[in-house]
Amino acid sequence: FVHVIYSNMICEYSETTFEEIYDLWNEGLWPNRVSKIESRSSLSWDAELWEGYGNISITKQKDTIWKYEPTFWAAKSDGKLIGVNSGFKTNDNIYRSRGLYVSPEHRGHRVSNMLLKLTINSAKQEECRIIWTMPRKSALPAYESVGFRKIGGWIDEGVEFGPNCIAINEIL
Repeated sequence: FVHVIYSNMICEYSETTFEEIYDLWNEGLWPNRVSKIESRSSLSWDAELWEGYGNISITKQKDTIWKYEPTFWAAKSDGKLIGVNSGFKTNDNIYRSRGLYVSPEHRGHRVSNMLLKLTINSAKQEECRIIWTMPRKSALPAYESVGFRKIGGWIDEGVEFGPNCIAINEIL
């Protein structure tokens, strides 16, 4: 547990489960989502292609995603779940941050900042060298505040809640 006080609000951060964060993802982050919400996403980004050729395309890796266990982070205030994020490896040394969401009434208190730092720390503990994500335009500033940088353009095709971009943080 990590406790942080934000202007009259005590926020507790802890590792949690997919089952605990599912409702917040389903109702807040991805309301009326067409595709099934799973504990991991099959979307993958190939850092080797980006480093060698500047390629920022996303592919689907249906089998690979089940090889690595995800980590889920929760932010709670007064025992109520107010923010979540998850992370998991998409290959042996690349990690993905996925599903960052903070309830609207708790935004502006750096809750997303702490959730992202915990996710980055998980990537470091799993000996990953890059953490990547696909934030919406509105969420990109939160990612940039902890060291992510946008690469490439905005992606609107093939995503339900776009436009999104690829953002990376080279951590090792």
